[in-house]
Formats: sequence, structure tokens, C-alpha cells
Amino acid sequence: MDLETLARTFLRHCESGRNLSANTLKAYRQDLSEASRFLASRGARTLSTPEGLTDYANWLANARKLAAATVKRRLAFLRALFAYAERRGLIDASPFRKAEICIRLPKRLPRCLTAAELRALFAARRGGPRALSLAILLMFTTGMRVGELVQLRREDVDLDRRTLRVRGKGDRERQVYLTNDDVVRELSAHIALTPGRSPGAPLLAGAGARIISTAWIRRHLRRLAERAGFPRRITPHMLRHSAATSLLEAGIDMRFVQRLLGHRSISTTELYTHVSDERLKQAVMSADTMRMVSGG
Repeated sequence: MDLETLARTFLRHCESGRNLSANTLKAYRQDLSEASRFLASRGARTLSTPEGLTDYANWLANARKLAAATVKRRLAFLRALFAYAERRGLIDASPFRKAEICIRLPKRLPRCLTAAELRALFAARRGGPRALSLAILLMFTTGMRVGELVQLRREDVDLDRRTLRVRGKGDRERQVYLTNDDVVRELSAHIALTPGRSPGAPLLAGAGARIISTAWIRRHLRRLAERAGFPRRITPHMLRHSAATSLLEAGIDMRFVQRLLGHRSISTTELYTHVSDERLKQAVMSADTMRMVSGG
């Protein structure tokens, strides 16, 4: 069976049997498109051998020059596809069983905004679109992913209990909390300015009920930061990183931060402790306690 036919069967299974999110299905289709592009360049119709998978991984990294994380995700799609095909008896064995592919991801610490950058961004956000201003506020105060933010519906907001119901990765739901009075007031004002919309309507819909996308938020956040004179590119995920680091530095238990961020593994949350340790190191260095004994 050729890859396209196999993938269509697998994607139908994902849509109905696994109840995957729209974002995951979209990513799977992008992964399939990349694999199909590779096969077309080789005049082939399937990736059924360990050697073919190794060739594909090298093509992604060298010809397409994709980041290691992207290469790993492209291969993860194929691994899931062939595992499904093997379970269903559509192929004898997954080629991944004998493939020798090792993708090493660089260990990067989360990029956070400095306190000065946060102050500057919050001062500038009022000059941008109203939906962007609210998006910045919610991402920093709740630690939500930008993809989770744009999926919020009006019915997910409970201003009395000061909570938001968030749909995370794998369609897992969690609650985040609105602990600041200013956040509650701004969110309440946003809802009041758009009366008559159904409970299932997007929370961040713009004028004329226009849907606000993740790309829209990234684009307008970048423009806002440029106008504010930021020397580096600012992304929505940096607000999430900054929220996590701020919570840990305030002494919040790591397990609570894990739940708030929707991390499956606490090892992901632990990355933020290294950022906090680095800030601690910088603070100690700036204090320069040796000045007390050196007379400096």
C-alpha cells in the first residue's frame, strides 16, 4: 500500500477513533505533505524500509534545513502511522523497528522577558488592537499557550469564580485562574463591548465577529514590539515562559505550576527552575559580596 493511501486511512482513524484536536490533525497533514514531497523527489510511492526512513531524515535536515525538533516531529508522524498500520495488519512490520535514526535536540532554556521588557510591553499594549491587548494580559497572567487562547469561547469564562476553562494539548481540559482585579475588569469590559454573541462564540473575536488566529496574534505582537523599540523579536510563547518563571520565583510549588501550564511531565516544568537559577546567579553577581572585604 502506498503512503498516501495508508495515511488517508490513518487520518480517518485519528479523526474518529482517537478524537485528536484540529491542531494535531493539521500538523499531521503537514507532516504527510512533507513526506509526499520527499517521495516525489525520489520517484517513489512509499517509505517502507529503514534505509528509506534514514534517507528521509537526512533530506529533512540537510536539503530542507529543518530544525531538529521539526525533523523529530515529522518522523513521529510516520512512526505513529506505521505502528497503526502494523496493528491493523496493513503491513507486516513497521520499518522503524530496524531503523537507526537518532535526532538530538539541543537543550535550550526557555526564553523569558526581562522585568524591563514586560513593563515596556504592558505600557505599549494599549496602543495596539483591543484583542491583542487582552491576549497579552491573559497569556502572561495565566501562562496559556497562544493556541489555547484562540480556542477560548465565551462559555469558558466564569467571572464569578474567576476561572477560565482551557483546552490544552490532546484536548485535555484544565482551569486557570484570574487572580488579579485588573485582569477581571478588563476581561469583563471586553465581553460587555461585544454583547449578544452566543456562549459558543470565540472569546477573542474581533470586529464583525472576525476570528482571531494564532498567526494574527504573533504578527501583531511582533509589530507592537517593533514600534515599542524592542531590540529582539517577541513571541507569544515568551509570555508563557515569563509567567512560569514568575510563578516559580514567587515560591509557587512546581507541581501547581505544572498543572496551571498543562505540562504532562514535571520535567518540562523543571526547565524553568534553571532560568530562575540563572537570574539568581545574576543577582548574586551584581551584589558582589567580595566588595565588603576588598574595600572596593
